[in-house]
Amino acid sequence: MKRFLPVLSILIAAFFACSTVLAKDIAERSLAVRAARLVEVFALLGAFVTVAMIVAALVSTSTFRIVFAQRMRELALLRAVGATRGRLARRLVVEGTAVGLLASIAGVGLAVGAGQLVPLAGLAAPGLPLTPALVVVAGSFVLTTLAVLAPAWSAAKVSPLEALRTSAVQDSRSGIGRPRWVLGILMAASAGVLLINVAVDGLATKQRPAGMTDELLLRTTISGALAFGALITLGPALISPVLRLISIPLRRSTIGTLAVSGVGGAPRRAASVTAVVALGVSLIIATLTGANTLRGLGKAELAGAYPADLEITGPVDVQALTAAGLTDVLPYRRTEITVNGRLTMRATDLDLTKLRDLADFEVDTGSLADMGPHKIVLSTCTANGLGVTAGSQVDVNGVRMTVAATVFGGVPLGSALLHPSDVDSEPVGALANGAAERVPAGYDVESLADHRLAQENWFTTLVAIAIGLLFLTMLIAVVGVGSTTALSVLERTRESGLLRAIGLTRKELGRLITTEAGLYGIVGALIGLAIGVPYAWLAIISLGVEWPLQVPVVAVGVVVLVLAALTAGAGLLPARRAARVSPVAALHSIQ
Repeated sequence: MKRFLPVLSILIAAFFACSTVLAKDIAERSLAVRAARLVEVFALLGAFVTVAMIVAALVSTSTFRIVFAQRMRELALLRAVGATRGRLARRLVVEGTAVGLLASIAGVGLAVGAGQLVPLAGLAAPGLPLTPALVVVAGSFVLTTLAVLAPAWSAAKVSPLEALRTSAVQDSRSGIGRPRWVLGILMAASAGVLLINVAVDGLATKQRPAGMTDELLLRTTISGALAFGALITLGPALISPVLRLISIPLRRSTIGTLAVSGVGGAPRRAASVTAVVALGVSLIIATLTGANTLRGLGKAELAGAYPADLEITGPVDVQALTAAGLTDVLPYRRTEITVNGRLTMRATDLDLTKLRDLADFEVDTGSLADMGPHKIVLSTCTANGLGVTAGSQVDVNGVRMTVAATVFGGVPLGSALLHPSDVDSEPVGALANGAAERVPAGYDVESLADHRLAQENWFTTLVAIAIGLLFLTMLIAVVGVGSTTALSVLERTRESGLLRAIGLTRKELGRLITTEAGLYGIVGALIGLAIGVPYAWLAIISLGVEWPLQVPVVAVGVVVLVLAALTAGAGLLPARRAARVSPVAALHSIQ
């Protein structure tokens, strides 16, 4: 069973990948409308499948290292009786890829079996996607092969003299060597330079040339990859300082002190596991932060696009509409203007301060209270295009006007707002709140509330899908923590027996193991937080989103607490196994 632990994450990832293919097939068979949004959803799913497979490969690499380290005496004996490094490495690679192939086939088989239960929910049963299933199996096989190569070659370099050693812990070195230090520092420095470069270019360039957004996103992605590479490279050397920093509260208890020592006693292992957890956490936190920021911008944009429940066009009778039961009836006039002789747009004389959803608007510069004759309100996007801010003078159809305010998101019913005294035309419509059925006959009416609700629901659905998929990625990382803890318990059987012999109870030993597992999650969560928030900000800048970064502090705190609970939970079964071992039997075990 122990030899299958490294590929458990591959099994889950293969199940996830094949389930995505089946879900797409089910959706296409069950939904009457194959909208472009369905394509967008499964494109998003595909992106997260890729992330999940990468996380699974990293978890497998870490677990292969532990399994091979535990077999160091066996491998040293094989070297002593004549096995060459190459032959030993090939044997380990074949062993790893074989169990990886079995895991990928099992994952695909479980997904296909689960798909046959879908008709119970009233949906069409999926077909048998043979080609995608084979692609998933082949991809999982390749990932497993790549994951086992480095651990196999490292284990094959064992000296025959290792057969004479009895150390229980094979992974206690924290040094990483000068070449690795140089590589890690270069990667971290390159990531930092790119981060500053993207921030400067993104903030300084208001009018972006074609392709600049894609270029900034590419540089952001490269910077993030370099930062994560630096974390993996320098991790063993950084894990001890990080542990010392966050473990101050734990050192007040014996169990906490032992847990910190247990995690810090194998820094390479701890660095590998926490790096995978940090990747998942950084993606979740970046997504939550980005979604929260975009939600604020989206509310402002929706307030600008759909400022009331109804838009009534044509000559309007305010008294008749009010008598019909509608509220907040605001008639408006519309005109076409040219600003500074180069930008033509539509403008209205709508009074923003009388809108019900005024709180959803976010003023960038100036104040809506400053609106008056010969003044104009512009959206931030339009103002940036013109190179103006609140207080700037602009030419509007040959008349000098002052920019009273600029607002994020957009301006209702056009691109600019004018004072009623500056608009010389008859009312062309009105905004109102209430049910469309209350509008008297003879009016053309459009339900803005329905459009707004549809947009809000679509955004919420996309965010929920993204967060759900990222938590599935985190599940793979938690499985890695559970596998690592289980193998660590096997490796430290004699240590557990000694702790029991000197007075530690079974319950206390179980708490020790679960605390160690929880520490993996906390360390990874804090590192992920340190990476996720800056790169969320960088992604917002790269996309050209004109909205301040909004970190959802409560949601981030919940993620950290849930992750700590999940990783601690992943240590429950290993903790029970450790607690069942007799002190006498443990002290007689030979590692």
